[in-house]
Amino acid sequence: MKNMKRILVSLLLVVCLLVVCLTASAEAPQYKKMKIAWGTNTTSEAFVKMQNFFKDVLGPALNVEFMYSEALTDAGSMISFIESAYINGCDGVVMDLANFIDQGAPVAQDFGMFFVGISSADAVENLELPNYISVVGASAAGYGESYAKAIQSVVGDGEEHAIMILSGAAPYGATSFIEGTVGSLRALQDVYGLTYENDLYAMATSSTQVEAANDKNVKITVVPGMGDLTATVSPLLQTGEYDVIVGTTDIYSSLSVAVDEVEKATGKNISFISRNVFSDTVSTAMNGVDSTGNPVVDAIVCNGTFEHISSVVLLRNCFDGFEAQMRGEGRPSRVPGMNPLVITSAEEYNALSSDDMPYSFAAIEDIIALTSLVNPDVTWEDINTYGQSLTTENILIKYAK
Repeated sequence: MKNMKRILVSLLLVVCLLVVCLTASAEAPQYKKMKIAWGTNTTSEAFVKMQNFFKDVLGPALNVEFMYSEALTDAGSMISFIESAYINGCDGVVMDLANFIDQGAPVAQDFGMFFVGISSADAVENLELPNYISVVGASAAGYGESYAKAIQSVVGDGEEHAIMILSGAAPYGATSFIEGTVGSLRALQDVYGLTYENDLYAMATSSTQVEAANDKNVKITVVPGMGDLTATVSPLLQTGEYDVIVGTTDIYSSLSVAVDEVEKATGKNISFISRNVFSDTVSTAMNGVDSTGNPVVDAIVCNGTFEHISSVVLLRNCFDGFEAQMRGEGRPSRVPGMNPLVITSAEEYNALSSDDMPYSFAAIEDIIALTSLVNPDVTWEDINTYGQSLTTENILIKYAK
């Protein structure tokens, strides 16, 4: 009798499991197979991480296959890649080359493929093309906001500081560098209640070193340039005037040794704010202590990667017949999505870089919920709103253990 009861219970469990599976299957979207071509000029570690996520998680979940370019270097190689994408049966193109997106859109249009560009700027040409769906990527304003938060985390301590801002490629018109520099200047303006004598954008884009003169006499110097900055910056640090250095690019790689030498020689802490990605080198710096007993790197501005996901979701929804909701009114939509993350402590860095974190901090169920086959009312604004929600604070709350 007992055995009979066990059998009946087992059968009941099997039936329940079948019902659950059949229900889940009925609710799951039936995505048709699609193929997306991805044009890029990078083969970095971060790009390989994205490819692995696409292959192992996002692709299977959305029934998308990906075709990747070699490192594209000019418009000609970009056009050839789009032509090859068409020949290989691609339905959509993502072009991760900011300088070429407006040129790539009409080529994709000619072949009947949907097109999304990745850039911190907006689309400016070929806006009328119906297959030119969107431009995604952190906006210039987003970079400014992120740098403002990073600056405030260091200089908002009520102490006097002398700040050096390295504007990177801002003099050459690079929008993220310009806004990172301007955002830093504005943050200092807010912290100290100062007024500058000169225009912020003029100082940010200056091709020569400029003093950001102000009515509170706070020492602020804007230094342009890229690459190895040691020769330019070391003499300035050796004056002993500066105790905060801000980089709109990865300045840690170039200046870590120079800063360490000056700190050891003067016994003065120099706070370090840099633009970086998650890596073993940055992990060591964020968790390290310098000769003065302070963090090696005090804060980083870290590029978000939700633009990679949003590109795929936009194209997936277009392929499923919802292109009108993915494109703006009479022009490509603009989906800034995720702002660069601001990370101000080793604890934050370690939590965000944990292997337990999903790629771009976006749960796969959240991504699926942004697809039109699951939610026919979803628009590009909804995708953007989700990306904007991915801040350091929100991510840490969501995935807190």
